[in-house]
Amino acid sequence: MQMSPPTRHALRLALGLMAVLSASAAVGATPDCTPVIESPWVRAAPPGATSLAGYLVLRNPCEAAVEVAGVESKDFGMPMIHRTVVEDGVSRMRSAGKLVVAPGDVLRFEPGGLHLMLMRPLRPLAGGDVARIRLVLADGRRVFAEFPVRREAPAAP
Repeated sequence: MQMSPPTRHALRLALGLMAVLSASAAVGATPDCTPVIESPWVRAAPPGATSLAGYLVLRNPCEAAVEVAGVESKDFGMPMIHRTVVEDGVSRMRSAGKLVVAPGDVLRFEPGGLHLMLMRPLRPLAGGDVARIRLVLADGRRVFAEFPVRREAPAAP
């Protein structure tokens, strides 16, 4: 059977894609497995505050590592992931950098360390309200949770 050059090219691309997908399945990638957000909360701030902080535990029950690439929210104009560091005795916030959660491991976002920096609230959020936030994974998937707004951290489970 004679194939035109564009058809041969499309066939080669399809076969190559199938090989890549088969290889990723062979090394334990489980696209239907999703990390889980546990104990989410946002610290309540005074009325008119331009930023709030969010905390959570991200559990990876999957057989493959996952990378957190960012954060999104319909309640904040500029959500980010930061890490608190102490430099020359002064506490500063820095970009979190690459966040990889190994299979079966957890990543803790907690006061004084890794946290969500939730800038520019798009609506007033007081104690008892709920903020809608999702983590963006490097592979494009999103992990959603509702984050209760609280004055104090919830009791550890």
